[in-house]
Amino acid sequence: MLPTNFKNTALEVLAEINKSQSILLAAHLRPDGDATGSVSGLAKSLQKAGKTVETALLDGVPERFAFVFPEVRILREQTVDSKHDLIIILDSGDETRTGISFNRDQSKTKLINIDHHASNTMFGDINYVDTGASSTCEIVAALLAQGDLPVDAEVAMSLMLGLITDSRSFQNEGIRHTAHLVAAHLLQTGLDTSPILNTLNSGKCEADLRVQGFGLSNFRLECGNKLATLVIKQTDLKKLNASLNNVFGSGLFNQLLSMSETIASVVIFERDDGMAFCEFRSRGGVNVKEVAVAMGGGGHVPASGCSRAIAIEELAEEAITMMKKQVENFVESREKTV
Repeated sequence: MLPTNFKNTALEVLAEINKSQSILLAAHLRPDGDATGSVSGLAKSLQKAGKTVETALLDGVPERFAFVFPEVRILREQTVDSKHDLIIILDSGDETRTGISFNRDQSKTKLINIDHHASNTMFGDINYVDTGASSTCEIVAALLAQGDLPVDAEVAMSLMLGLITDSRSFQNEGIRHTAHLVAAHLLQTGLDTSPILNTLNSGKCEADLRVQGFGLSNFRLECGNKLATLVIKQTDLKKLNASLNNVFGSGLFNQLLSMSETIASVVIFERDDGMAFCEFRSRGGVNVKEVAVAMGGGGHVPASGCSRAIAIEELAEEAITMMKKQVENFVESREKTV
């Protein structure tokens, strides 16, 4: 499961884990299934190995994924004065994506960066960044196996959550065989995937579906139906008795790609404090990561995002203009090769 070109890095990471007793785990703001799964899965394994573990998640644990999270202290401060032996930041392209400043004595507390985003800034003392991995959970599972650290059904539940969500249920283009090997390894623990599948397939609330309905009724098509765009304002959410979390729970980001001609989508929405967000999705090779990075965000070629403290109208105009250009350039270059 562990790619041979990452073995030396993995051994470095495992050496730091083995000699550390007090370990702090962190992940990005608004944790998704992969962030939640990688933090909780690693936390469970380390606890079973006798380590003292704390977590740092500024936005806390998403309610829909709380079922995988262990009994562990969750720090939600913007500044953390760390006396831990080791800090591991998971699934974050940059340390700032955690929303937390970690004050540490670098001679005593090392920082390890474990991630799979191509936009990662290599901010750790040790950087295990495998951009070919389907998810950070895939990397964590391979690390635990390499280090002979505990992986039982409880640990597997967390890691399988991230593996399924970040691979779009193993449907991402170019998915590596190692994702399936990790899934098989996790299933061998006796894992019952029903709680994960029920949450993902039947776990929506009424507000999620109201937002979904709004989105499917109000999206627009650009570039000859190849680009789907949607803007959801706070006024829209209030009418639907919904919130930011319901946008993430609606499934709209990927649903807008389900049309046969559509190869890219962007959903722009806002939080009640005025922060505006973009979520980009694509298939067929359209690189939405380039757009997200140019707008101050990051992610993967087919799935990326960004956030800015500007008016949603301004962010929407910029995002849609850039995505139209990206799609047009992609179509043009593809036609030249035919």
